[in-house]
Amino acid sequence: MIAVIFDLELIKRFRKGQPSEIVEIGACKVDLSNKQIVDQFQQYISPKRGKISKSTRKFIKMSEDDVNKAVSFEEGIYLFTEWLGKEYYLCSWGKDDRAHFINQSVQNKINLSWLRNYNDIQKPIGRLITPDGNQQLGLKNALSIAGIEPVGKVHRGIDDAINTAKLFIKFLDKIDLKENTLSEEEIAQQYKKYKRSRFRHIEDKKAHSQQKPRI
Repeated sequence: MIAVIFDLELIKRFRKGQPSEIVEIGACKVDLSNKQIVDQFQQYISPKRGKISKSTRKFIKMSEDDVNKAVSFEEGIYLFTEWLGKEYYLCSWGKDDRAHFINQSVQNKINLSWLRNYNDIQKPIGRLITPDGNQQLGLKNALSIAGIEPVGKVHRGIDDAINTAKLFIKFLDKIDLKENTLSEEEIAQQYKKYKRSRFRHIEDKKAHSQQKPRI
């Protein structure tokens, strides 16, 4: 059995509630028997709305060649799920990336049966390494507290996935991995939250456009 540690990077948006799209999927496989990273996956994604801005490229350290190799979200998910295989746990640092996978997959009518055996490893590791059991600990701080030297660059999906995997491996014996499936109810609840956020953004945008210009 393997654990797949994944990390997503998003298009930078500048207004609260403005929809973000996944721009990078980074992941690595950890063999649970020998506690080693045995494979890696990285794929850049082209947004449906607009282009990948310079600010996003700079933030996630994305080169022009990376931009040219980006694929559609549909193709990116296909490549990712083919790479996953059949038997795995999915893990991430916090639940936000799982929510982004759900939201964008629902929008694009992509089957989510692959999003199973999911485990948020931020909570159990945070409980283990902080005196107050901080379950919202940032990845950078967690690595520092655990005495792990990070590799690569911050806010680069593949590098964040590798660093998260290093944390996961260190505390693997104390993490209880769960097997589960994503229910239709969970999908509906998550997408409802996303739509509420989008509605607030649209209303704020309308209100902003209706403001009288200053003289």
